[in-house]
Amino acid sequence: MKLRAQNIKPLIIIALLAVLYLCGLLFTKYHLNGLSFSEFRADYIGNILNLIITFFISLACILLIFGKQKVDRRKFTLLFSLQIVSILSLVTIYLVVKLDLIDSNTLIFNSPIKKVYSATFFILSFLLQIYSLIYMWGLIFGSEDLFELRTLVRTIFTVVILLIFSLLYVWNVKVYDESKIEKSVYDYGFVPGAAVYSRGQPSPIFEARIRRALELYRKGIIKKIFLTGGNAPGEISESEAAYKYLTNLDVQGKNIIIENHSSTTAEQIKYLRTEILIIKDHSPVIIVSDGFHLSRIMQISKFFKVNAIGVASDYTLSFEKTIFYRARESVALLLFWLFAN
Repeated sequence: MKLRAQNIKPLIIIALLAVLYLCGLLFTKYHLNGLSFSEFRADYIGNILNLIITFFISLACILLIFGKQKVDRRKFTLLFSLQIVSILSLVTIYLVVKLDLIDSNTLIFNSPIKKVYSATFFILSFLLQIYSLIYMWGLIFGSEDLFELRTLVRTIFTVVILLIFSLLYVWNVKVYDESKIEKSVYDYGFVPGAAVYSRGQPSPIFEARIRRALELYRKGIIKKIFLTGGNAPGEISESEAAYKYLTNLDVQGKNIIIENHSSTTAEQIKYLRTEILIIKDHSPVIIVSDGFHLSRIMQISKFFKVNAIGVASDYTLSFEKTIFYRARESVALLLFWLFAN
């Protein structure tokens, strides 16, 4: 193979920037969640995806250096710009979160605005990386008419494939029933928060979670019930609504623990990891939620190294709601895989 001298330096810079982006993404992903990089897992699906993208960008750089293709300055400038914007997106996320530049209590689309802001910049950086990857491999196989537009279409197609993969993962859930735990005793049963209606009434989905935890408690499978979930301004928190529901059913308050500041599932699992001493000796904890929700919860627990066992509530969904909730969970799972956001 013959080296194309004019390609060497620019392509090395592109490869180094892609590696720098990967390092920045992993640092942001772990550091902002209070994890050290020593807890990095190469077998975690999200990390595998991140590594694959960077590997193939770097491989494309090598093939272009040794290939017959001449890459003009305009294409190098575009690729360089995509990498720089990706890296700056990560820097922006890090500064906003660490310096607390956005009010954490402000909600948009029923989600904390800080989370929405971070997700937007994460997605932007990811799309630019995918676009770069497809653009470079397009150069290897030969440019076409409307090359940039075709690359954009292929980028969208790639994202759709990733969403389908996530949807299949969420849809093809295993059975989370009591059969594996019915003869055991656990210190805690953990109930993630869900919507609360007027006058502090748990929504049907939330009520089904609470009732399943109550069943486990009455059977002696769990000793205490751990409730999480904050609230919108002026409303009772999700955990407080669940607390009142349980105490009205004669569960002693001393056997209930509440956390009322978290607003996302990831925050709740993170809180579980950092605040409950049982996690430090890696003792298992029962997590009670809906079947469609547990797939993502188990992946979040794996990321935070929480030894979790899922138990599904008996809440049933209509076909239309099943599609809606599983589609929503698949998007949320893909975002968490890639960015832990």
